[in-house]
Amino acid sequence: MCCFCILAVVHILGVPLLSVLSVLKFYELIWCILAVFSPFEPDNPIAFSPQGEYNFLYKFTIWEVWPVATLEIVQHPHLGGVHLFFNTLDHRSLHIHLDWELVWVLDQPLLVSCGGQEHRVEPGELVLFSPGQPHEFHKVEGSCTFLCLQLDPAAFPAAQRVYTETIFPAAHLSGEETARLKTSLIALFRRYLQRPPFYQLDCLGRVNQILYLLLTRLPVRQVTEQEAAERERRSARLMRLVAFVQENFAHKIRLSDFARQERRSLSYLSHFAREMLGHSFQEYVATVRFHHACHLMATTNKGMLAVCMESGFSDYRYFSRMFQTHFGMTPEAYRRRPKHSQTTQPQPTLDSAERFYSPEGSLQLLDRLEQQYTEKGPREA
Repeated sequence: MCCFCILAVVHILGVPLLSVLSVLKFYELIWCILAVFSPFEPDNPIAFSPQGEYNFLYKFTIWEVWPVATLEIVQHPHLGGVHLFFNTLDHRSLHIHLDWELVWVLDQPLLVSCGGQEHRVEPGELVLFSPGQPHEFHKVEGSCTFLCLQLDPAAFPAAQRVYTETIFPAAHLSGEETARLKTSLIALFRRYLQRPPFYQLDCLGRVNQILYLLLTRLPVRQVTEQEAAERERRSARLMRLVAFVQENFAHKIRLSDFARQERRSLSYLSHFAREMLGHSFQEYVATVRFHHACHLMATTNKGMLAVCMESGFSDYRYFSRMFQTHFGMTPEAYRRRPKHSQTTQPQPTLDSAERFYSPEGSLQLLDRLEQQYTEKGPREA
């Protein structure tokens, strides 16, 4: 009714109607936004989840971030753009994610494949992966436990379209800086798990300090939007290639079929696979088959020949040679080896054998890490 009265007065005064409607529409839009998304409304179901936890979306232009109901990732608290967790793994096959990923290896050596090279990471060492950087993990001896910090670049604008030229931070940090980084990780994880009042502010402040230290000390390169888009296209193609292998490894599989699917030449994709995977296409397929065979041997009582065939190997001698190469023993001896007792339930899948921890279990691990770190001294841990 008020709107009609206003329009009548405007018409009498001779003010252009279109201009008034534009102004009214603008204020109506602002009013709607404030009414729906105001964080000061205590009964607003959008602003706060029942658990009082926060997640963040990046689709609004008036505010950079907005709290909505939490989505739990591997049963860990979720703070916008930040994931922290312990992981104990035997292997994690080639994967890509769009986060920064900082890994602190804790108890056993970890074999990291990245950029066509393999690196043995010793306990106490740190590894950093840029967004979209393909990498793969394998245990060397016993299952490896590490602390992992993942950061979404969208939550940290200054870190967008930035890539490091090394995966080893300690090579460019002083001993004091490395010790400070590890101390910050322990304190950050404790706040993240315990969630005292205003822990979000504390956590985000510590994360920004960690990112600042890494990006100002390590050799980095900032790419253009076009370069970033090309990286994303290549990463997407790589993930389609990985999915193609996962879906077809148990049968005869040819790169030419994927080339036809992608409408690219076989020569182009052959070079692409070697550049991105660090191996030829057939070598990568053999690796996927080998890990699936290990998975079957760990989770079933199937005979060796059945494991060999179901994993896509057509030649048992080649299948046996893979085990000799990787473990220095036959498949039969590998199956007979003593199993190590685990404190957490393993989650083996086709492409991984890893164990995540509940918040309570994570706190126990964190207590032990902090005690060990204090006893050894920051520079030795």
